[in-house]
Amino acid sequence: MHDHKTVHAAISEWGEAFCNKQLDRLLALYAPDAVVFDAIPPFSSGIQAMRDKVAACFPHFPDGCAIETRDLTVNIGAEMAVAHFLWHFVGLPANHPAGRHWLRSSIVWRAHANGGWLIVHDHCSAPFDPYTEKVVLQPETADVAPAASNCSGQNSGG
Repeated sequence: MHDHKTVHAAISEWGEAFCNKQLDRLLALYAPDAVVFDAIPPFSSGIQAMRDKVAACFPHFPDGCAIETRDLTVNIGAEMAVAHFLWHFVGLPANHPAGRHWLRSSIVWRAHANGGWLIVHDHCSAPFDPYTEKVVLQPETADVAPAASNCSGQNSGG
């Protein structure tokens, strides 16, 4: 993870492993003690729970899907690398539920003594509108907020 190309490759590896339904290949990217905050409950889990959840999801995905990313930001240090980005599945049937929305992810890799890098923190979520309590499905609508309100719901004008 010494350059941005390595981070791009690691994110691509994750997407290819998922879309090719290669569970062991996917989980090999994670440290055994990794913490996962997924868009699908439970709110927090470890690697075994992720294994179970992903294995249960695979039958619902057609062969040939892919992942498209955008707005990738990367920070790399000697022992840690962090990336955050937006992503969604492409190549799904028009009515497939996983194809209707974008997700946001933050991934943290930690360097290991053997020279490799493993994911130690994976956070995937969908933003929601606190006024309607509905998930925001497209990035273009994520920045919309009531103009005369702050987070407390009170008018900020006076």
